[in-house]
Amino acid sequence: MNRVLLILISFLLISGLFLAFKSGKENIGDIRTKSSSSIEDLKIIQKKNGNTLWTLTAKNADIIEKESIAELKDITLVLSQQDVSIHAGKGIYNFKDKSFTTDSAVKAEGKKYKILADSIDYEISSGDIKTDGEIKVEGKGFSIEGKGLQTESNQKVRVLKDVKATFQK
Repeated sequence: MNRVLLILISFLLISGLFLAFKSGKENIGDIRTKSSSSIEDLKIIQKKNGNTLWTLTAKNADIIEKESIAELKDITLVLSQQDVSIHAGKGIYNFKDKSFTTDSAVKAEGKKYKILADSIDYEISSGDIKTDGEIKVEGKGFSIEGKGLQTESNQKVRVLKDVKATFQK
């Protein structure tokens, strides 16, 4: 009886060790390298006919080549033609789609206004910016709050829902 029990315990221990080593080997193959390279003080400039359309700068960028994206930190996006600067803590630039997305708080500043949002999506080809989250637009003599924002290349800005506007004289 003791011999059968000893063989059974030995078999269980050997099986457990085999599974542990097998699991370890499988996990080694699954380790995903976060980035192929990292760049400090990244600057991307988009020009058309010699004129700068926008400039994207970041303190740090982790380039993930497999996904054709850059994970950015401490970001500033300057839209030259609209004279707008957008600041965010972190975001993603997609090299394939040529789009910029952030899921952290965003502050955009123009000459006469300031926009605060919880995130943005910037479609570079059209110049459209949108967000589904909370936004606040402040300017001289007015304040607008709501949920969702959409801009179009013709400088049209729409707050999508739950709009609350305050105007001062």
